[in-house]
Amino acid sequence: MNEAKGLQEKKSFGRHLAMAVVAALTVVGTGTFVAGAQNATPSPTASACPAGSDCVDLGEFDIFYKPNVLTIPADKDVKVEIANHGVTLHNFSVTDHKNSGLKNLAIDVDTDPGKSGELTINAPAGDYYFFCDQPGHEAAGMFGYIHVAADATPSTSEATVTPRAG
Repeated sequence: MNEAKGLQEKKSFGRHLAMAVVAALTVVGTGTFVAGAQNATPSPTASACPAGSDCVDLGEFDIFYKPNVLTIPADKDVKVEIANHGVTLHNFSVTDHKNSGLKNLAIDVDTDPGKSGELTINAPAGDYYFFCDQPGHEAAGMFGYIHVAADATPSTSEATVTPRAG
């Protein structure tokens, strides 16, 4: 009789242990899911610029711009809508950095993760370099160009960007 009682206690202990393991795995799995959700990249939104307007959209991602080439008309106000789709702070700068011989546009705009912003550019003709001034971002490839030309239509494109000569 004692042998039967011992076997029953072992089975009961085994069931309780199994339930404890399942409960622990559920908590750990849920914690991992919640942590993963907190680090999720915000999803891209639809274009903020109406078709045919003097406006271009620029997306900031970890760690690149999409698009990375903007085309705008010279000497005309053009709105740039910026959306940070990344999980870290990004920046859009157009300064004298790598823009030798061009007007310093003195643009320096920070965008928090998941947030949007806008700015207006009015520049003389030229090809301007833009970049993210957050440490390491530019070196990792977060830069692009703004092609400013007389009578250009605001547009964007993707390119494998290499520094221009000179």
